[in-house]
Amino acid sequence: MVKATKSSSKSSVLPRKDSGQAQTMEELLAQTSYTLKGVKKGDVIEGKITRISRKEITIDIGGKTEGVVIDRELETYRDMLMALKVGDTVVAQVIVAENDRGQSVLSLRRSIFEKRWAALAEKQKSGEVVEVTLKEPVRGGILVDYGGLRGYIPQSQLDQATFKQLDKVINRRIQAKVVEVDRDTNRLVFSQRAVTEGATLAKQKEVLSALTVGETVAAIITGVVPFGAFAKLKVTKDKEEHEVEGLIHISEIAWEKVEDVNQYLKTGDSIKVKVIGIDAASGKLTLSLKQLLPDPWEHVLDMFEKDTTVKGTVSRVSPYGIFVILSPGIEGLIHISKISPGEEPKTGDEIQCIIEDIKPDQRKISLSMTLTEKPIGYR
Repeated sequence: MVKATKSSSKSSVLPRKDSGQAQTMEELLAQTSYTLKGVKKGDVIEGKITRISRKEITIDIGGKTEGVVIDRELETYRDMLMALKVGDTVVAQVIVAENDRGQSVLSLRRSIFEKRWAALAEKQKSGEVVEVTLKEPVRGGILVDYGGLRGYIPQSQLDQATFKQLDKVINRRIQAKVVEVDRDTNRLVFSQRAVTEGATLAKQKEVLSALTVGETVAAIITGVVPFGAFAKLKVTKDKEEHEVEGLIHISEIAWEKVEDVNQYLKTGDSIKVKVIGIDAASGKLTLSLKQLLPDPWEHVLDMFEKDTTVKGTVSRVSPYGIFVILSPGIEGLIHISKISPGEEPKTGDEIQCIIEDIKPDQRKISLSMTLTEKPIGYR
């Protein structure tokens, strides 16, 4: 009698290596043609949005876990990010390769800004009005913010109400049109006047052709600001009378240095001004008061002589010397090398000086301090 025996071979239970079934994770991924992507900080990658909530956006980036956009970026760019949809393909930048949950922390800022630049280029072509936030007055205009992009509005493109109170408009939102968009040079220029004074500005540009640089006209001061004053004047064109407004810059009010415009001009003053600049393209009109007054430097040699002692008032102290007012519109300089340490005069002091040199063509007078004590060794 033959007894039946149990097979002890495991090969009848487990698949053989040549059976075509995957034995490892690598083999499984190879069979599915799925590749895990490794990422590092700074990488720019493409992914597909899988979930959107108020606290996070998850993105499939082909890694062992999904990438995530964090709270801080969601707060900053919420309006743009909440406009995205599940399934959208986006370009993201890796901020952290792997956080404590094994996720890659991502930023969509670059993708957002690229879309904003493209949208602004379209708005420039269409003439669509956008909203910007006024940020910081700078030389020649003011910096603005448009959804995280830094732009600029030149003074000539601000309306008169904003221009007259630049120091009080920070963080104010205004409407403007896109004038220039250059992604490569990061240049973005807006115009407020194109929105608020479109019709008025167009009329002023047309009327300015009736004025001539160099002519003298009557005007009325309409506003005084720290950097000058605005004046309105009447212009006749095609037998019709029109009003245009121009700026008298603080440097064009008097030949002497003007510290406070209000000491020279008041709103409502009737004055004569000289037209010194016309920009028909921007509608900008530049006026001058001082150029209707005699230039004191034309007769400076009749007023002062070399090697003579004169009295003056210190107007300002600079790192390279002391400026002294000798006569309205005429200043001289005492170079710092000619002043003994600890004996520097202060602004407002009346002092005596010696004229060392006069150069009318360069509008310069060189001065030195007069001696107040006998030199050492003097008898």
